[in-house]
Amino acid sequence: MKEAIGTTMVFNLIIIFVVVFMILYVGAMGYSKAFKVRNKIIDIIELHQGYSTSAQEEIENNLSDIGYQLNINKTCSERNNNQPLDNESKYHYCVYENTTSKGKYYGVMVFIHFDIPLIGNFIELPMYGETRIIFEKSEVIG
Repeated sequence: MKEAIGTTMVFNLIIIFVVVFMILYVGAMGYSKAFKVRNKIIDIIELHQGYSTSAQEEIENNLSDIGYQLNINKTCSERNNNQPLDNESKYHYCVYENTTSKGKYYGVMVFIHFDIPLIGNFIELPMYGETRIIFEKSEVIG
């Protein structure tokens, strides 16, 4: 009897460890993909010197290559009293425009999606990043 209880307990511990490691693996994969998407969107906005239609098209093409989550129920909320820019994207990300005395910078919100059956669609965590300041072109007098 003693051996049967011991092996059951060891088997349960192995199952618990496997489940915990699978959760950590899925979380790390979701975080990695969201981090890559956020940085790619920021790079594209900086390359185009703002969030323009050409930047939107390039973002769409890159997100389709990466395999980012399609827009199921996209909700972009206000961030620091700043409304998100309207984008007609089929992917789930938000862009915010901020103005300073030196120029504009853009905030990008992407979401970490977990690909777990039954609960994966309900869990999404936001990840936010900002571009560098895009300086306004000043006119030269003279």
